[in-house]
Amino acid sequence: MIRFFRNFSGRTLTLGPRSLVLSLIAVVALSSIASATPLAGTVLANPGDTVFPGFVAPGTAQGTLLASLVAPYSFSTTAGLTSGTLVSAVFRNSSGTLDFYYQVNNCFQAGIAAFCPGAAASATAIARETDTSFVGFMTFLGFRVDGSTLAGSLFVDGSVAPVTADRSTLGPGSTVGFQFSPPDGAKVLPGLSSNVLIISTNALNFRAGNADVIDGGTQTVASFQPASNVPEPVSFALLGLGLLAIGGVGRKLKSRR
Repeated sequence: MIRFFRNFSGRTLTLGPRSLVLSLIAVVALSSIASATPLAGTVLANPGDTVFPGFVAPGTAQGTLLASLVAPYSFSTTAGLTSGTLVSAVFRNSSGTLDFYYQVNNCFQAGIAAFCPGAAASATAIARETDTSFVGFMTFLGFRVDGSTLAGSLFVDGSVAPVTADRSTLGPGSTVGFQFSPPDGAKVLPGLSSNVLIISTNALNFRAGNADVIDGGTQTVASFQPASNVPEPVSFALLGLGLLAIGGVGRKLKSRR
C-alpha cells in the first residue's frame, strides 16, 4: 500500500495503486467538463422551449475566432428562386466555452452585394434559420447588431432581428431555430441581412455541422456544431505518466518486502 496523507485524527491514510488509478481517471474526466458560462445577454433555451432571444450589447467581447465559413444557398419556390449566403463562425469566449454565430444574407441583385456572388436575385424573404446538432449541450440564445466589429470581417451590421428562437423537443434538443416571422414584414427581405444570431453553449470542442435556410423551400448548408467534451491529448499524456509513476512505486514496494 502507498502512504498518501494524514487525516484530522492524525492517522495515516493509505491508497492502493488501483484507488490512485481511479482517482487520476476521475480528475482527467472532470477536467473535460465545462461549467456553463453563457455569453452576456443570451437566454437559456432547454429542449422544447421557445424564447425571446436575448440582446447582446454592442462591444461585448466575442472571444477568439476558431473557425468561420461562408456557405451559399439557393432553392426554388412557387415565387421563383431564393438565394444568398449563410455566414457561420465559432468563437471561444473568455470562460473557455464555445459560442456559435450565424447570419443570413438574402440576395437582392446578382453580383451587386458581396453576399450575392453570381446568384440570381431572391424572389422571396427568409422566414427561418435552423442549426444542428446540439444534443447533450446547454444552449443560450441571443443576437447582436454589431456584426462588422467581429473578427474575421465576414459579418455585417444586419438589420433584421429574430422574433423568437426555439429548441426542438426531439433529439432531445437537436435543432435550434431562429424565427423571423410573423408578420411577413419581419422576415429577411431580399437585399437585407439578419442580425448576428448566437447560440452560446457549454461545449469545449466543435466539428462540422449543418444549418438550414427556410421559406417556402429549404436549403441545407455546411456549418458547425458542438462536439463531445473528450479529454485533450495533454490530459491523456498526464494520465499515462501518472500510471507509470504508480507502477514504479508499486514495484519498489514489492522489492522491499
